[in-house]
Amino acid sequence: ADKTKISLTPEYYKGLRYSLESMDSSPWQSLTPEQIATMIKQQQQDPSTLKKKAMNINIPTPEDLERYTEKTWNSVLHFLVGSTNQSPEEEPHAAVIDFLLQTGLMKGDPDYKGADPDGAPLVISTEGYDFMLQEQHQQVWHLVAQYLKYVSEKKAKRLLDALLFLMCLSFGRLGDGYSEKSLGKHERTFMDHLSKFGLLYLVRLGDGTHIFYPTRVAIQLVQGKHSSSGAGSDKAASKAVEQDLQLSNPSRSSHLAIIVQTNFMVCAYTTSELHVSMLGLFCDIHTIRRLPNMVFMFLTRDSVKSAFALGIQAKQVLRFLEKHAHPKLLESGQPPIPDNVQDQIWLWDRERHRVVWSEVFVHQCVMHGEFLAVKQYALDIHAHKWSSETKKEVLVDYKHVEKVLNFVRQWRAKTVEREG
Repeated sequence: ADKTKISLTPEYYKGLRYSLESMDSSPWQSLTPEQIATMIKQQQQDPSTLKKKAMNINIPTPEDLERYTEKTWNSVLHFLVGSTNQSPEEEPHAAVIDFLLQTGLMKGDPDYKGADPDGAPLVISTEGYDFMLQEQHQQVWHLVAQYLKYVSEKKAKRLLDALLFLMCLSFGRLGDGYSEKSLGKHERTFMDHLSKFGLLYLVRLGDGTHIFYPTRVAIQLVQGKHSSSGAGSDKAASKAVEQDLQLSNPSRSSHLAIIVQTNFMVCAYTTSELHVSMLGLFCDIHTIRRLPNMVFMFLTRDSVKSAFALGIQAKQVLRFLEKHAHPKLLESGQPPIPDNVQDQIWLWDRERHRVVWSEVFVHQCVMHGEFLAVKQYALDIHAHKWSSETKKEVLVDYKHVEKVLNFVRQWRAKTVEREG
């Protein structure tokens, strides 16, 4: 009999034992409020931290985590649209700005006339407009995919560590805190990077260690936004929106709630200039009316077709309006966008495809037999665009012009031989 023994590594043994003994599905042991309070108390009593400024540590609620992600991600979108209301402190991290450049969401200003091309200011690209109107889950996944590509170029093993860390995050629970001491060296680096993207909320203790809290977006990143475990986090997101809409000081709200009326008026509960800029991509900015916590604009044919000219699609406009529909509207069971508005946006989109432009070559035939032969050959190779038997003209796709001309030369040569 084979007497080979297999020994588990200490890390694997510890993790396996914890998973068997614990009812918690998370790969890390979550910290209880009592444990966090004890850690904070120990840090405050530590002689090495007594001389430092007293720590004011706030444990985030699920709603706080939702607002944190919203604020961090809004800073990315503000930078993307070149918002003038964004202070240097509110700009996204350099790694995020590098992502915007590498993925083509931003580019150097083509109208820049300076001597140094590298000094050109960044402006949003056509791909950037598409990115802005995507759901937050898709936006973040694009960013993380770029980050994983960067990690893989550095070292293949680190890519596996990064993927494993993302998968572990998907088993975390919204509102639970975890000590960074349970992470390895590379995982702590990933933790720091993901916090700059707004996926993790870090609470710094006096000794420099952190407690990290996965946000809703981080938990749903791998599982998908419709996973069953994301139900509670989606409620937290909806609750955060409702609470912000009820604030006595509307300027503190960073959320957007939209009601589209049958007369094409868009009523947006927001105080953010970013949201106004995003709505201005497809709404008529000249029809804007403001209240302290609301903005009114109209969807018009010209404004929507201007959005199409930027590369924005009808489905992206409708998806954006549905995604940010007012919570009360969703609870009522009514469609977030009236049927007549949806139909009209699709009709405006189809107006762009009434005429299809094709580059063609006009071949003038010298006799009726040549016309019939060339027309049939063009049909056989799927190069025929239009023909007139009266004028003896055949219009063929320009990509196939060489084939057609070769056929004409051969046909004429055979015709001369037969007649000779």
